[in-house]
Amino acid sequence: MASLACLRAGAGLVTASVPKSILDSVARIAPELMMVPLAEGTKGAVSFKNLDGAKLDALVKRISVVAVGPGLSTEGDAPAFARQIVEKTTVPVVIDADALNAFEGKTDLLNGEGRVMVLTPHPGEMARLAGMTVKEVEADRVGLARRFATKHKLTLVLKGWRTLIAHPDGSIAVNTSGNPAMAKGGSGDILTGIVAAMLAQFPNDVARAVETAVYLHGLAADFAAHAMDEHTVLATDTVTHLSDAFRYRATDEDGLVWICGLRG
Repeated sequence: MASLACLRAGAGLVTASVPKSILDSVARIAPELMMVPLAEGTKGAVSFKNLDGAKLDALVKRISVVAVGPGLSTEGDAPAFARQIVEKTTVPVVIDADALNAFEGKTDLLNGEGRVMVLTPHPGEMARLAGMTVKEVEADRVGLARRFATKHKLTLVLKGWRTLIAHPDGSIAVNTSGNPAMAKGGSGDILTGIVAAMLAQFPNDVARAVETAVYLHGLAADFAAHAMDEHTVLATDTVTHLSDAFRYRATDEDGLVWICGLRG
């Protein structure tokens, strides 16, 4: 889902690196998707062997952005693989899902100084990273997001109602698009792909690229809910409506363009 969203959001070439045993299944998602098989360890999880010297070089060759986490699992070498791919690469990286869980109790390894690092946790993942409860996270979303982003010198996308985008300089953006249909599984994977695609296209404007990705994701979900119904919208339906989101403009009678979710 992350790879499909990345393709739809404008990335030129997208490569899905997945365990060899599921390569054929993932390849059927889209004929435009490039594939790289990964060696497997226990329970089908990715093996640490994939990070050995030349194998790592081949994995990231000609890659401008790395997105890691969706579908990764927490079995076997997978957590260590996630931490090492972040440490050993210098290109922009988007960290989500099980790659976030790999840094639980190890957030000192998250350092975005001198590189682009974007984290996209939901409140549960944020709670594990911060060593607190979900209730505590929700009680101080802005403060927590700002503190974490400035401390670790990264961009933090704290998902939820009115998703927050916290930047390394302490600034915060509040997203206004989106609806309850996005609470379904897979929605975060779609966002990961869109964020990666926008970073690949606008590497010199990270803040705007990430904020735009979050907004477009929510707006596409708004279009999907408008065309269908919030109860029936699936995460992949937002990908279908990304073209509507990219083409949408809300202009008032004075000619001002407003950044807002779809209404009506």
